[in-house]
Amino acid sequence: MSTSDEQTAGANPTICLIGLGETGVKLVETLAMIAPEGLKAHSLDTDNRSLSRCHQSRTFLLGQAIPCGLGTGGDSALARAAVESDSNELAEIVRGTDLVFVVAGMGGGTGTGVAPFLANLAKEAGALVVGVAATPFDCEGIQRCNQATGGLRDLKQVADAVFHFPNQDVILMEGDDIALHQALEIANRHLCEAVLGVSRMLLEPGMLNVSFADLQASVRGRHSLGSVVHVEASGENRADDAGRMLLAHPAARGGETLKQASSLLVHLSGADVTMAEMNVVTEAISNYSSSAKLVVGVSGQGREEALQLTVVIAHAGKLAGLDQESTPPKPDPTGQASDLGYSDSFTVPDTGSYLDLGKETNGKNRSGFAYTPPAPTADALTQECREDLIRVAAKEESNRTKRRKIVQELLPLEIVSKGRFEKSEPTIHKGEDLDQPTYIRRGAVLN
Repeated sequence: MSTSDEQTAGANPTICLIGLGETGVKLVETLAMIAPEGLKAHSLDTDNRSLSRCHQSRTFLLGQAIPCGLGTGGDSALARAAVESDSNELAEIVRGTDLVFVVAGMGGGTGTGVAPFLANLAKEAGALVVGVAATPFDCEGIQRCNQATGGLRDLKQVADAVFHFPNQDVILMEGDDIALHQALEIANRHLCEAVLGVSRMLLEPGMLNVSFADLQASVRGRHSLGSVVHVEASGENRADDAGRMLLAHPAARGGETLKQASSLLVHLSGADVTMAEMNVVTEAISNYSSSAKLVVGVSGQGREEALQLTVVIAHAGKLAGLDQESTPPKPDPTGQASDLGYSDSFTVPDTGSYLDLGKETNGKNRSGFAYTPPAPTADALTQECREDLIRVAAKEESNRTKRRKIVQELLPLEIVSKGRFEKSEPTIHKGEDLDQPTYIRRGAVLN
């Protein structure tokens, strides 16, 4: 390699892909085969069977002494205990890395329990941390969906941004007649496109570059949900087609996520990209997000006649407004109060704090939950968030029901009969009947 090539390679950010649990391991294994050169790929799981099928990524068995390579059976607390025992080895994996993708499926044990812990290790190492998470289909059960929401919330509290794709969106896109393996392939493809789109945006040299600093400025410290849209079009009207495909993408929600964006990183890749095509794409985006910060990059390394468009949608992370009236939750069919609302597509409210998770979203509410996700650790809370929580608790203190004062009833301690000793001669000593209890002889009150 020439000197100029070495300088270019040294200027690129160090990117690490870490797959957690069965879903994360499968995705990282796929990404390791098609990702740009220079990415490091690691697969981590508590189940030795999933790691034995890995051939492209480096593997690490979590918790060799606790689950002993047999998995966690959906127990996120057991997964957390397993990963804590290996914290020193995991810290070495993320050390010296600029950007860490934490890829996991939420709702099970390993991905849900390990992702927030590993993201925190990467943050402590100074890396920019982006979570890539999938949440379950509705048919997978209430408890799994609720556990996924807790894991997604905890991951968002630690990671700079989380790219979230609900598996249920596949049914909204393709209908419920789609085969299961096809639905999973579509969901996995969207998650892979998110990681590949960002990686190529940062690593591919072009005429206009989107740098690692641009990504940092857009997502660092936001702790919010984000989206990555990747579409590809060809033909004479490829720019117009790419714009329409962008808005039709499930992550764009028909342009709603673009309206809520604070920053947009746009990358065009293709042979002979013209100024007219750039204008068409940027105008289609600006129609929905005129106030968002826009960074545009163009490279010529795409396939012939195909225009690849990647858009990173970043949202401003903010705490829930303390003075805003929250919508009361819908009644729980189980009779228990529930403070979590869900839409049909199972998306979590787009906010930087879990304080808004109790607010109702549009659509039908999911039924009650038997499992309550664990609260974030104290280390994951910022000072501002901690102060807000204290103010919310103080505000609700006056509405709490006062405890009723408990008064003990008097006990019937007077002796009414001596039983079979009634006709016996009393034992008299110094004028006192010793057959009577001392507290009666001395007039002591026990109540």
